[in-house]
Amino acid sequence: MNNAQEQIAAGLEQVFWSRGFAEPSVPELRAGVGVSMRTLYRHFPSREAMILGALEYRHRRYLRYVREGVTGPGQAAAEQLFDKLGGWMRITDGKECFFRQALAANPDSTEIKATVIRHKGELLKFFGELAGQEQFASTLYLLHEGVTACYAEMREQAVEDAKKLVRQMFKDAREKRLS
Repeated sequence: MNNAQEQIAAGLEQVFWSRGFAEPSVPELRAGVGVSMRTLYRHFPSREAMILGALEYRHRRYLRYVREGVTGPGQAAAEQLFDKLGGWMRITDGKECFFRQALAANPDSTEIKATVIRHKGELLKFFGELAGQEQFASTLYLLHEGVTACYAEMREQAVEDAKKLVRQMFKDAREKRLS
């Protein structure tokens, strides 16, 4: 994305985050972003392209956030991931996954589905790298998605429970290697 697209995508992300994916019309999106209709359509030629732009912006922003300051690889890094996720959930008021919301509002869009799958796949790969053990990637992914889904009700308990399970996972792996 160039600078103009990035700024517009950031504005689109905020409008979709606050209003949802089904509700805002293109004129409302344009007003929320603060550009002309012509500029909006030049960079994102359809409503679906606007959603995809917001998703791409969010994808990069989230990965940058969870990677920043996390040691790695190993148990400490895996636990830090959940500290970072807890911080993200506080920033986003415990709302559920932006990507899943986009897909739920646009279930027939193959491009949105592909973008969600790519985002989740990159998270899965990152989690394996973060743990330093590929076999932990899917467990970390499941814990990550679970915390995201239940944070609104469980708050920090969800984060602490995930970290407890991460510690147990690493302990079990150490014990298995020693036996």
